[in-house]
Amino acid sequence: MRYLIADSGATKTDWLYVDGVDTLHIKTQGLHPSNIQQMSDSEDIRAQIGDLAPDAIHFFGAGCGSPVSDEIVRRFLQPIFPNAKIAIQSDLHGSGKAFFGNGSGIVAVLGTGAISAKFENGVIAKKSAALGFAIGDEGSAADLGRRILKIYFRKTADHQTLEFIGEKLNHADYSSMMNRIYRSGKPNRELASIAGEVLRKPLPPRLVQLIKEAFSDFADHQLSMLELNGDESIVFTGKVAEVHQNILIPLLNQKGFENVSIRYPVIAAWRDRVKDGSLGF
Repeated sequence: MRYLIADSGATKTDWLYVDGVDTLHIKTQGLHPSNIQQMSDSEDIRAQIGDLAPDAIHFFGAGCGSPVSDEIVRRFLQPIFPNAKIAIQSDLHGSGKAFFGNGSGIVAVLGTGAISAKFENGVIAKKSAALGFAIGDEGSAADLGRRILKIYFRKTADHQTLEFIGEKLNHADYSSMMNRIYRSGKPNRELASIAGEVLRKPLPPRLVQLIKEAFSDFADHQLSMLELNGDESIVFTGKVAEVHQNILIPLLNQKGFENVSIRYPVIAAWRDRVKDGSLGF
């Protein structure tokens, strides 16, 4: 049987095509149900993976996990893969199954968005309220981009930091930046892109502190919802977690979380499960 396994965020999707024991990893744009543009996005996906012929698709996506959002993704995928049986669940569920199988542990995602969940015996027992980029998503790339723009345009950082940000953003003026964010059909992606453009090492101390503040807020407002005792296995995934793990792990250790690791991308864990025959679908 041929499978397509997808781990999708707002910015990118990792696809693993499984044909027996052979696998093929393909990257495409993100497919968040709140941002899918049916015609243009469908053309892009068809061009990149439309020639594959899976019997089943297991789609794990950010923003999925409710009947409305899942149906949006299903209606998007079904015309591209008319013969495939499609199962849709949240990216959290996919990460938990990829990392823990039917075991227990904590998954935390720091990508374009941010969320965490407690897994018990292979199912989500409790998850945080991410609240999306406009309200929450503390520690995410979109959140970092928002924090950067605040200190840059309000000039609440030292001269060295403001110059560093300005150089990375090509000294964009206020009007052009506001147009970039607010006229975008996918503002969370734009904010995340800004974080990627600016947070290139070596960083000035103020931006290191900005990242620490964002990660601290994630721990205090999202991980705290899971009512942890500190000795659970916490697996972080997402590009932000990978790039800034030298800041993230020590900060969490200081907050009493000792068993913290980074695994990215999630699709690599799925590939390992294919190899050892423990997909569990």
